[in-house]
Amino acid sequence: MDAKKVLKKSSNIVSREIEGKVIFLPLSRSSKDISCIYTLNETAAAAWNIINGKISLGEIKDKLIAKFNVTEKTLEKELEQFAKDLKSIKAVI
Repeated sequence: MDAKKVLKKSSNIVSREIEGKVIFLPLSRSSKDISCIYTLNETAAAAWNIINGKISLGEIKDKLIAKFNVTEKTLEKELEQFAKDLKSIKAVI
C-alpha cells in the first residue's frame, strides 16, 4: 500500500447513508445507464467517510486501527484493495 497516496472522492458518485448502511450510486445520464448500486461494509464505510482529498491512506489506516479490532497488516491489505475497488468504479480520483 502506498501510505502517502491521497484519494479524492469523484463527483461521478453519489453516496448516502440509509438505515446505517452507506451506498454508492454512479451518476449517469439516464436510469438505463445505472448498472450497479454498491453497499459498503462497516470498515469500508468508515474509510469512505474519512476520504477528503487531503488525508493519506496511511492516516486513514491509523484512524481505522484505532476504531476497529483488526491487525495493521490485515487492515493495510483490505484498505489497499478498497482503494483499488474505488478506482475501478471511478468513485475516487
